[in-house]
Amino acid sequence: MTTTPTPSVWDELRRTTDELELKAHLGSMELRDRWRLLQPRLARLEKMMEVKTAEATTWIAEELGNLSAAVRELRDDMVARAKG
Repeated sequence: MTTTPTPSVWDELRRTTDELELKAHLGSMELRDRWRLLQPRLARLEKMMEVKTAEATTWIAEELGNLSAAVRELRDDMVARAKG
């Protein structure tokens, strides 16, 4: 049996992406391009979270982990460039 991601994980990801969206326009072209590549993945993840199949649940758990890591990396890169 697979489980769906906890709301807190999704909520944290959405808060972080909302923050990144506001800051993306201030970043370099590379950072903006990376943000644009993540946006469709976020939209697909959100849509798939509405599907209640075992296959969807497995994909959601994997993509949530992958996307969270990518968003954290982008956020860290934005912060490092802003300081630097």
